[in-house]
Amino acid sequence: MIRMQFTVLAAALTLASIPAAAQTESGGGEDRPGAELAVGVLRHGANFHPLGSSLSFDLPPLPPGQVYDGMEENGTADVQLLYRTAPLGFALKPRLAAKAQISLEGRTSFASVGAEWRQHVLGGRVYGQVGIGLTIHDGYRFTPDPFAPGLAIDEARRRFAIYQTQTSFGSRVLFNPNASVGVRLSRKWAAELVWEHHSHAQVFSDQNPGIDHVGLRLVRSFEGKR
Repeated sequence: MIRMQFTVLAAALTLASIPAAAQTESGGGEDRPGAELAVGVLRHGANFHPLGSSLSFDLPPLPPGQVYDGMEENGTADVQLLYRTAPLGFALKPRLAAKAQISLEGRTSFASVGAEWRQHVLGGRVYGQVGIGLTIHDGYRFTPDPFAPGLAIDEARRRFAIYQTQTSFGSRVLFNPNASVGVRLSRKWAAELVWEHHSHAQVFSDQNPGIDHVGLRLVRSFEGKR
């Protein structure tokens, strides 16, 4: 399923970039910000939340085999593919964005759509960006209970392996607040330091561990013409 999602998204991003790329080759007119494509590598479950939740680096160790709720996937790795539109001409000029964040280690993968707002400083060489979106994921709403009475031993072991490695998000749909800081490497290329968060703020159930990711993205810009 993940491989199919990857293929579909890659094809969509390629098609979406064609008009912007064609514009840069057509000549004439003044350059303006265009669409962007990006690829990133993120630490999945980075145990970092800049919006204020208490960090848990110093939690006491648990007995062997037990895992703190929400930390089952911490420290694994993801690759992220992103497409952004050119800035729109309203509501502080947001860019619409579509992202696929794919686990490289068999954990939860995410597909998101949303909007992002950018502010440049230092003559446009550096920018900050914040965004919000909606996400669906291919992980667990609720993992099966490995300690339920009467389970066959093989089923209990299967459930216990899931309990140790997969997070119960409490909902198939999550919110995706995110932020990044970008540095222009050239007119067409930029590098971004990225924070992504996925949770549902207990809107859809009481189970809401949330998860944070941090990483780096390489961004290719396609300038348009006025």
